[in-house]
Amino acid sequence: MKVFVCNRTIDKAEGDVLIKELFRCSENAVAVLRELTHSNDWKKHVEQKFKEVDYVIFLLGKETFVSDQLKWEYAKAKQLNKQIVGIKLSQASDESILFCQGFLVFDNPEQCYKALVKIFEADQKLRLEQYKIMVGSTEKVTDQRLKVNNLFFTVTSSILSVAFVLGKTFGFTVAATIGMFILTLLSFLVTFFWEKLINSYGNLNKGKFMVIDKIEKQLRTNMFEDEWNILTQEIKYEPNTRTEATVIKRFRLFIGLAGLTELGYLFYQLYCSISIYNK
Repeated sequence: MKVFVCNRTIDKAEGDVLIKELFRCSENAVAVLRELTHSNDWKKHVEQKFKEVDYVIFLLGKETFVSDQLKWEYAKAKQLNKQIVGIKLSQASDESILFCQGFLVFDNPEQCYKALVKIFEADQKLRLEQYKIMVGSTEKVTDQRLKVNNLFFTVTSSILSVAFVLGKTFGFTVAATIGMFILTLLSFLVTFFWEKLINSYGNLNKGKFMVIDKIEKQLRTNMFEDEWNILTQEIKYEPNTRTEATVIKRFRLFIGLAGLTELGYLFYQLYCSISIYNK
């Protein structure tokens, strides 16, 4: 369990005693982060540490939140959706305690640690369930992508088949060739919607994996990250979205060539018809 401890400089001596007590009652099972040096970019350092910890603890003294730095840390912790708790110092005032309204405030480190352990275990169980849900949802998206690929391939192939049957049935006349070209053009346009939908599914899965990666870090594991590094760096795996988009583009190229062939044949028929008419 990682915690970030916030306190005013004037409360540092008593704060150090409380942190030692926290180590003692937790049997060193808690990792404590603090920002002890004040630099121009201290906000950046504090925000980075906030992202690493499970809880942000405020040591509440007489005028804790008179400090602009403590106010900023409090606001930033809320913005990052961090669990905020408070521990009372000997001079804790009602104003400091009420500032933390809506969050747990404890009388001593031991009381705080026991409560955080329960919350931490409950949070880990919740994150595990969220992890399972997110992994399951990515599998559903993959299944849906396969159905979309099958659907669009069937649609475009059917349109091309109808175009060929139309031309063959009417002897590839001028009217039949025009009909063939219109249907081929339709199948060509459909491939753009197909590609757009596949890219949308790719972005959807990308967003889901970013959430999964975030939950994995909270669970202190990184299975998907390790798998992705192996696939991309060692095996040179190409993402499904890129592969599917390449297949669609090549299929579109084939349709385009078929359409140009039909258009060329149509011009040839018109040329022949005009030549015969002039004679």
